[in-house]
Amino acid sequence: PLGPPTGIDPAKLEGIVIDDHQAAKSGSWTEGTGLEGYVGHNYLYASGGSDASIRFEFEVKASGKHEVRIACRPHENRSTSVPVEVHSAEGVKSMRADMHAEPPLEHGFVSLGAFEFRAGEKGAVVISAKEAKGFVHADAVQVVPVE
Repeated sequence: PLGPPTGIDPAKLEGIVIDDHQAAKSGSWTEGTGLEGYVGHNYLYASGGSDASIRFEFEVKASGKHEVRIACRPHENRSTSVPVEVHSAEGVKSMRADMHAEPPLEHGFVSLGAFEFRAGEKGAVVISAKEAKGFVHADAVQVVPVE
């Protein structure tokens, strides 16, 4: 078992927080702690163009709209166009995330938008390195109900 988190404690953040340790990884990821402000014990990074991907799964407590956010620490070697998928009750929505810029939300999160989720059904966020140029960052996903 892991000791207490060395970064931001996911239990102290609102909503559902899935740390990279709880996510399903494939391909080659490297653990890092050098960029301060990460969530949990560390963050992960992978080379753009590699077959690395990571799937953060979760279940909401109550059906409805939820804002989905990803945590990332900016760095000059990070990709400006990382493929991200959100799997919700609306289906799969693909988008691109800029991991080069400073995240606009508190604790280093970037909003992917609000999506419909149903209680008892798995939702997921998948981050992929395959089409990215530069490094891809994976730290945590936060899911917050929209009032």
